[in-house]
Amino acid sequence: MKIQKLASLSSAERAEILARGGEVSAEIKMGVAEILKAVETRGEAAVLEFTKKFDGTDLDNLEVSAEELAAVDESAADFDFLRQAAANIQKFHQNQLQNILQEKRVETEAGVEVWREWRAIQRVGIYAPGGLATYPSSVLMQAIPARIAGCEKIILATPPDSEGKISKVVLAAAKIAGVTKIIKCGGAQAIGALYYIYGAEKLTGPGNPWVTEAKTQLSSKVAIDMPAGPSEILILADDSAVPKFVAADLLSQAEHAADSSSVLVTTSEELATEVEAELEKQLANLSRKEIAEESSKQILLAENLDEAISFSNEYAPEHLEICTEGSEEVLKQIVNVGSVFLGNYSSEPAGDFATGANHVLPTAGFAKNFSPLSVESFGKKIQVQKLSKAGLGKIREVCEKFGAAEGLDAHAKSISIRFEDEN
Repeated sequence: MKIQKLASLSSAERAEILARGGEVSAEIKMGVAEILKAVETRGEAAVLEFTKKFDGTDLDNLEVSAEELAAVDESAADFDFLRQAAANIQKFHQNQLQNILQEKRVETEAGVEVWREWRAIQRVGIYAPGGLATYPSSVLMQAIPARIAGCEKIILATPPDSEGKISKVVLAAAKIAGVTKIIKCGGAQAIGALYYIYGAEKLTGPGNPWVTEAKTQLSSKVAIDMPAGPSEILILADDSAVPKFVAADLLSQAEHAADSSSVLVTTSEELATEVEAELEKQLANLSRKEIAEESSKQILLAENLDEAISFSNEYAPEHLEICTEGSEEVLKQIVNVGSVFLGNYSSEPAGDFATGANHVLPTAGFAKNFSPLSVESFGKKIQVQKLSKAGLGKIREVCEKFGAAEGLDAHAKSISIRFEDEN
């Protein structure tokens, strides 16, 4: 790995860093389309066939049984860590609901009241990845805000192991978080099952390119949370940062998958050099060393903090650590990001697991126009208007003139007819 000056990057080099993850291949797009079509037309039989093909698991049916769930005691001491994380996630997201419910009625004219009311999405499908690792944290991050929002049905899809089982820790997380049904499948076929078989009205959760592409292809038919692709982190640092901390946090995302991205942008050449050395040192001891080595890692040297901040906003990272003096002042200049971590002790993995903030975040630059998963993701606001006759009279002329201007006679008539008894 070489340290590169940010200002010296060619247009092509800069574009390559910004375009992490790359384009979805035609093979994946076509493969996903075929899988979704099969699930749409043949239902559970198709999903079971794909589960056997891709996961090597021959299942009789998709759903985790009541007996399998009962065999897991979510109150056991082994799962204390899940309950503590769940409590923090509950606190953070419960506060979101309280803020949502505080919206008040507005009287736009005397006798004209307008307001919004919260309604939960009734049936949501959440996805927790599997394969290289299990992700009970992703179950908590999705199911807890969905439950707080008021969703009646929370259906979890997650891949089984070779014996057709879901890990006990994932099942415990599902029980703690309030999941109402669990299905044993992963990949694009799981996304198809959540929509075509279980009728999910919104699909959420991170996953591999097949999962993300399946969500994207279905997004014209059902709501999705966001395009959540490969993991990424950008760290803004000056000479107040701790090199071994920075290197460890870069590697925390690098170990996710070979298509993950880790970027350090620093104003300190000394820090850059020390972090480079630390990366090599810490890589040697990682259990997922090969994956971390293959993933994209960049160290960029900025001439000043303004240049570093500008690049961060252009990159729009999923995770941003600000390890600088006056980090909260730097934060005020950040406009595009999923989740921010301030200071040397705000390690990104703390947010992945236990701060209470959500870890389902926009990636690949989508932080420019998407928010993190939240309680708001699992519901919507409906508008309500209540008018008295006097209130309607206040805006009668306005409405009638709009009707005339837009050539909508029936619109105007629906207003004037209410005052015909006065003529």
